[in-house]
Amino acid sequence: MKFKLLLLLVFCSFLQVTKTAAQVIRRDSIPLETRRDSSLSFFGVPLVFYTPDTRWGVGAAGIVTFPTRPRRSNLTFNVSYTQNKQILVFFPFQWLSHQNRFRVYGELGWYRYLYQYFGIGNKYPNNYVETYTAKFPRIRVTAAKRVQAKHLVGVRVFLDVYNIISASPDGEIAKGEVAGATGGISSSVGPVWISDSRDNSFYPRKGWLTELALTGEHRLTGSDYQYARCSLDVARYFPIGKNVLAINGIAMFTAGDVPFFQLPQIGGPSRLRGYPLGKYRDKNLLIAQAELRFPLVWRFKGVIFGGGGTVFGKAGESAKFRPNGGAGLRFEFDRRQKLHLRLDYGFGDGKGNSGLYITLGEAF
Repeated sequence: MKFKLLLLLVFCSFLQVTKTAAQVIRRDSIPLETRRDSSLSFFGVPLVFYTPDTRWGVGAAGIVTFPTRPRRSNLTFNVSYTQNKQILVFFPFQWLSHQNRFRVYGELGWYRYLYQYFGIGNKYPNNYVETYTAKFPRIRVTAAKRVQAKHLVGVRVFLDVYNIISASPDGEIAKGEVAGATGGISSSVGPVWISDSRDNSFYPRKGWLTELALTGEHRLTGSDYQYARCSLDVARYFPIGKNVLAINGIAMFTAGDVPFFQLPQIGGPSRLRGYPLGKYRDKNLLIAQAELRFPLVWRFKGVIFGGGGTVFGKAGESAKFRPNGGAGLRFEFDRRQKLHLRLDYGFGDGKGNSGLYITLGEAF
C-alpha cells in the first residue's frame, strides 16, 4: 500500500510540473552540441515519501539548467524534512565554461540525518545494525582545466564537519570502538584527472567518462584525521540500435586513519542498488555494474541492471562478493537535454537488501 501511495504521489507531481517543463523544451531536432540556446530550463517536483529510516517526509526537488557551450550547466536542488526530524538540504552543481575549457562541479549541503551502521568489513551477520544521527555541513568541489580535447586536470576539495549527536546504546559507535565515533572535521585536498568523450552529460549513448583522484587528509588540510584515498571511476556507453548499454567500474583504496563515515561503501542509489547505504564498508572497494536502457512508449524508458562488488582491508578478513540486480523506469521530462526522473527497484544478497529509489538523473 505504501509503495502504491508513493507512486501515486509522484505521478500527481508530474501532472503539476510537466506542462511547465514542456514549455521550455523546443528545437528538439537541432543537435545539442551545435545549437545556440540562451534560455534557462527549470523542472521542479514536490516530494512526499516514506522510508523505514525517515518515516514520512515532505520537500521539493528539481533542476535548473542554463546555457554554456557546447553543453549546458546545471544546478540540482533537494530540500526535505522528515517525521524523524531529519533535514536534508543539498545543491549538486556543474558549471562548464565556453568550449568546456574549465569544469567546476560538486555539492553544497547541510544534513541532519539518521543513518544505519552495519559494521566494518565482511564478518558481521546480515541482520546486524546500529543507528546514529549526525548533522553536518558539506562542501565538495572539483575544479578542472582542459589540457587536451577530452582530458582535464584539476584539484578536488572535500569538507564535512561531522557532529554525531546520538547513537544506538551499547553499539560500536556509542562505545567509541571505531575511528570517527566522536565525529570531527574531515577535510581533503588532492589532484584529479578527468577524461570525457560522452555525447551527452545527462543520458549518454556513447563515449567514456573516466575520473581518477588522489586525495589526502592531514592537520595541514584542516582535518582531524590523517589518511589518503585513491579513487577510480570509469563509465563506458555503447549504442545498440535505440538501446544503450552502460558499464561502470569503481575502485577505491584508502590508507591511514579513516573515519568510519568516510570509508568506501556499497549501497544506495548509485553503488549496487538494493543494498542500504553503507551496508558494507571497509578501507578498499571494488564494484562492476551494467545497465541496459531501452525506450518504451512516449517519454518513458525502461532499464534492467546488475552487478557485483566487494569491500576488503580489515585485518584477518577476506573479501566477499556482493551481487545485485533490478529494473526501473525513466520519465524524460526534458527531451532537449535528455533529463530523466529515475525510479529503480534493486535487490541484493540476503534478507532486507532491497529498495526503491526515486531521484533525478542516471545512476552512472
